[in-house]
Amino acid sequence: MLNKGSVVEPLPFQFFNHYFWAIAIGISLINYVIGRRRIVAAIGLGQSQPNDMLGLFGRLCLFSNMPWLVMGWGLLYGGVPSVFSYLQPQDHNPYVSCWYGSLLLLAIVNALWILLADGAGRVRELQQLGAFGSRQKNATMPEWTIKLLAILGPVFVLIWIYWMQFVTVEAPH
Repeated sequence: MLNKGSVVEPLPFQFFNHYFWAIAIGISLINYVIGRRRIVAAIGLGQSQPNDMLGLFGRLCLFSNMPWLVMGWGLLYGGVPSVFSYLQPQDHNPYVSCWYGSLLLLAIVNALWILLADGAGRVRELQQLGAFGSRQKNATMPEWTIKLLAILGPVFVLIWIYWMQFVTVEAPH
């Protein structure tokens, strides 16, 4: 029985509202399959041959899904009412804070790998940006540019988190 003031969301919106994280993982898997095909075509490997580039690309795709898994955990088990709650870090929901933390951690780990573990050389050598659909061959991209982009990643996430504190978005509950 509906209360007089309650509103029922249409089914597609309910699905989007509670399973956005699964949609994002699904899109990521599609991008992984397309990127893997591009890598295999670019280096002329058979589908079953192991390669450094394929391994690196697979790990990158796996780690990139961590924030979506954190979001899914919060929506399914953490009492986060909707995907729109993730636009309200000022509510200090611990699951929302963990989601922002996972984004920041991912950006920091990426930057550290690029800067300290010769990740820039690997990205340049293995043309990883090309696997993501970049039109420009990043073999010509200087390593300092890759390092600069890696440094800007955590800075961008911190600015975004700070900015979100002042945005008021009313989440449907």
